[in-house]
Parts: sequence; structure tokens; C-alpha cells
Amino acid sequence: MDREQQILTLIRQNPFISQHEIAGAIGISRSAVAGYIAALTRKGVIRGRAYITADDNTVMCIGGANLDSKASSKQAIRLASSNPVTVKESCGGVARNIAETLAKLSCKAALLTVVGDDKAGQWVLEETKTRGVDVSQSIVLPGERTGMYTALLDATGEMFLAFANMEIYDRCSPDLLREKWSHIAAAALVIADTNLPADTLEELVKRCGEEGVPLFVDPVSSEKAKKLPLNLQGVTAIFPNLEEACQMAGIAITADPDLAEVAKAICERGVKHVFITLGSQGVMYHGEEGSRLFPPIPTQVVEVTGAGDALVAGVAYGVLHHQSYMEACLSGIAASHITLETAESVASELSKERLTHITTTYKGV
Repeated sequence: MDREQQILTLIRQNPFISQHEIAGAIGISRSAVAGYIAALTRKGVIRGRAYITADDNTVMCIGGANLDSKASSKQAIRLASSNPVTVKESCGGVARNIAETLAKLSCKAALLTVVGDDKAGQWVLEETKTRGVDVSQSIVLPGERTGMYTALLDATGEMFLAFANMEIYDRCSPDLLREKWSHIAAAALVIADTNLPADTLEELVKRCGEEGVPLFVDPVSSEKAKKLPLNLQGVTAIFPNLEEACQMAGIAITADPDLAEVAKAICERGVKHVFITLGSQGVMYHGEEGSRLFPPIPTQVVEVTGAGDALVAGVAYGVLHHQSYMEACLSGIAASHITLETAESVASELSKERLTHITTTYKGV
């Protein structure tokens, strides 16, 4: 093993190891170690302080991790009346769901989020960790309540109404981003949701753009999408639904919108790749590789929760496996299809083998 590889092995085992400790471990001088580290830093293999190493596989997901409560109505919902439902609690949050989906696809996924020092926060982090996600950079905030999301689904599985208590994410400040930056910059890809505050999103977009870190953004909702900065030149790909896309484009929603015009307006803000999700109409891609409407895979929809998160994760999976963004869109649609056919926000049936099988039979035509 050459010296650079020896040094990298020690740093990966302990990112806070000193140059003196490295020198002693491999039997060379401290000044020689400093020279090797400088060379590795110039190559981009080591990034930031504490010798955080670049990882060609890790995806850092930043944003929401909640306790989800989903009430599914057994019949047509009646307003101002009691409705019979079944209730299920689970881990949720856009960034968290994306991270778990990536882990199911055998990707190395990490989660940067904030939770309260309550039972919900402890459970969400422990469950997410057991499902293969690195939660070591997530923060437990004393005296805070973990994010809560409560959804009412109609008898067809479509969302009827939802409530969100997400005040804790106001604590995801730009200072927190700077504190964790060495870990963020070391990832092969960063995925953020707009549960983050506006100033944090602006900082993230700016720094990813300046330092060449690929960044995917999930707008979450048309209201939360308003927190995104006008200049989105640091955003590699974004995944709005039609309402969010029109809000971002500054174009009124119509019965028959010009999707290419909407997507082009978003690209003009600096985004390289736009994926507009259209429910039963499929996904519209527009960006550096052209423009194309992908029809959906015929799906027996059980529930829609988590389908958008799965799309983002599927596209990320494809890009990480050297697919073009158009090709990766097929992986995203396949992941969403698998999720739609379950009552789970992250489908237990999801795997890279099943994803590959579906994408080889579905060609987006």
C-alpha cells in the first residue's frame, strides 16, 4: 500500500487523527505527512477541516425527520363530522424518507437533521439508523419538540388534509451548516428539502455552487418553496410538483399549462435539471439534456405519501450509477411506482434488484 493510501486509511478510521499520530503509525516524519495531506487536499480527496475525506458514494440528506401519523378514512370524508379511520405512526420527513430509500437501494446515505430530546426524536433517529442510514451528524436539541406531521387520507389513498408542526427546523441555522460543512462537502451528492430556513437554504445553494458540490432540492410545498433564493445557480436538480413549479416560475396555474415554459423559467433561475411531477400524467424533465414528458408506469395506487421522496431518491440512485438525468428519471419513476403500491412512506419491497427489473421493462414510452 502506498503512503497516500496508508494515510487515507488512518484518516477514514479517525478523521481527527493528528499528523504526529499518522507519522508514528506509518513510520515517516510529520513534515512528510503534511506534504502527503497537502497533495490529497489539492486532488480533492480530502476536503475541509478534521481531514474529512471525499466519498464517491455517500449522499448527505439535509432537512426534515418527523414522527408521521397517517389517518386513512374508511369511507368518503364528511366535513364537520366524525370520520372512521385507521391510524398508523411511522418515521417520516422528506430528507429522512429520501435517505432511507437510498439505503434500501444499497447507497450510502447520511442524514443531517434536528430532533427534540423527546421519545419521538429518539425513536426516529434509532429507527432510521437501523434502516441503514448514518445519523451521526444529526443533532438532538434540548427542550425542543421533534417535528410532527399528521395526514388525513381519503378512501382512495389521496391526501385530503395535513397538519405539520415543524418549528424545530428554524434551528437549522447557517451556523449549523457551517459547523457541518466539512461533512457536507465530502459527500458525492447533497439532497436538501425546504423545511430548512430561507437563510440556510441560501447559504447551502451558494456554497454548493461555489465548491462544485452537486445539490438536489425537494421544494416540499408551494409555500415552503418560497424560501428558496432567487438565484439557484448552485442547484443541480429540483423536483417540484405542478403547483410548486408554477410558483417558482412566477406563472399562474392553468387547466393546460405549458410545461416547457414553466420548466424553462425555473432553469433561468440557475437550475440545471428540472423534474416536474404530474401525478397520473407522469414526470416532465427539462434541462441540459433537452425536454421530455415521461408517462407513468400503470400503478394500483394504495397511498401517495412518500412517492415524491422516492422519485428524488431514484433519480439520485441513477445519477450515482452514471446514468444521464433522462435515464435516471426512469429510475425515479420506478421507485415512485413501487412506493405508490404500498401504504408505507418508504416501501419495504424496494430494492435495487426490483428497481432494475422495472426500469428494464419500462422505457418511458
